[in-house]
Amino acid sequence: MSQPPGVAILGLGYLGLPLAEALHRRGHPLLAARRSVPPQALPFALQTVDIGHAAAHDWSAWAGYPVWVCLLPPSGSPDYVAGLSHWLQQARALGVRQVIYSSSISVYGTAQGHCDEHSPVQPQTDSARKVAAAETAFLASGVANVDVLRLGGLYSDGRHPLFSLQKKPLNGGGAQPVNMLSQQQAVAVLLQAIAQPGGVRVRNLVAPQHPPKRQFYGAEAERLGVVAPLFDPQDHACSGKIVRSAYSDFDAVFTEN
Repeated sequence: MSQPPGVAILGLGYLGLPLAEALHRRGHPLLAARRSVPPQALPFALQTVDIGHAAAHDWSAWAGYPVWVCLLPPSGSPDYVAGLSHWLQQARALGVRQVIYSSSISVYGTAQGHCDEHSPVQPQTDSARKVAAAETAFLASGVANVDVLRLGGLYSDGRHPLFSLQKKPLNGGGAQPVNMLSQQQAVAVLLQAIAQPGGVRVRNLVAPQHPPKRQFYGAEAERLGVVAPLFDPQDHACSGKIVRSAYSDFDAVFTEN
């Protein structure tokens, strides 16, 4: 049996750490980078990298890893897009065969109705504009296999949006549909993308169920055994977007996780 490909991960946080742990268990040679040294010892190679100073970093140690994954959010550096552009130039120069970017459905902005990968990108916030610009850099990188994965709203038992909603006396938008993706599903998507590169791809990754916010967060609160957030009972506006994918290559993630 051939050895799994080496993977280098930029960003060892909410998605990066569980992804790295899963890859390590599967026998992938692994290198990870984050802005600061983590408090716990890790069983794989680790570097400290500030993407805002990517041009000053020596990327030669990444040469032996044919798959590079970026899981950095745009809030970490004012030079986010320039730093990633340099990182991508290094990837191409070093012969990397696949780059993966954890993007966001925020690039669709305030679009209404149904959105898929053919819908126009209309970012409305500074963060979303940086994400959209990073997508463009990835797609133009010249690397043979590029995955731009537009992830839905992320959640897990320990880091859940409902905890923020609980702090508000009354929340609006209870009838609006959700576009969510669990941490477990997101990691499964990344693992599949690494295992099955498919050329240049842009994919929306959102759970196929889109219940109203009031229903979703009520059910999640019951599952976690906490008090449900309150939504304005007079707010019946069901505007908003439902994000789906026009492609089926990641459908198995949602039936298995």
